[in-house]
Amino acid sequence: MNFNNKLGGLCTLLLFTYGCKTMQPIRQAEKTLKGNWILTKVSYSRPGTFNVKLYNDAGANCFEGSKWQFVPNNNTGTYQFLTEGCDTSVKNLKWTIPLQGTQETYSFMMKPLTVKKKSIEGNKGFRTTLESLDASQMVWSQKLQFEGKPFKITMNFTKSE
Repeated sequence: MNFNNKLGGLCTLLLFTYGCKTMQPIRQAEKTLKGNWILTKVSYSRPGTFNVKLYNDAGANCFEGSKWQFVPNNNTGTYQFLTEGCDTSVKNLKWTIPLQGTQETYSFMMKPLTVKKKSIEGNKGFRTTLESLDASQMVWSQKLQFEGKPFKITMNFTKSE
């Protein structure tokens, strides 16, 4: 075997090893995410009453107390509002935790789907920061601009099963 073949094989092995190591935290997060969750609280970085429509769906009052399910083997899931006066139909979604390089926080990408599992938003989705995730708690946040100033929406989840 000549030097170029050895060098090429070594480079391939290194890339494969590095790629697998960088995917391990994401795979672990997907395993931890698996199951049923309750969105217990939606809060804002500033005091006040805000009329926020989350994920082009409904207000925070509908999202609080909603039931979520995540299935990592096909990156699908559902959520359902349980609050009276909100649309209580089960909503489908496709999700992923994309690789972020060397950052310590990860994004959570979510795309709403129809009942027939087709994209609602024309293949568009929503990116949320996955602030923390463990076996019983999860926190998402979304940073926006409001009145020209940074504004952060935080969503706290508790694992239900």
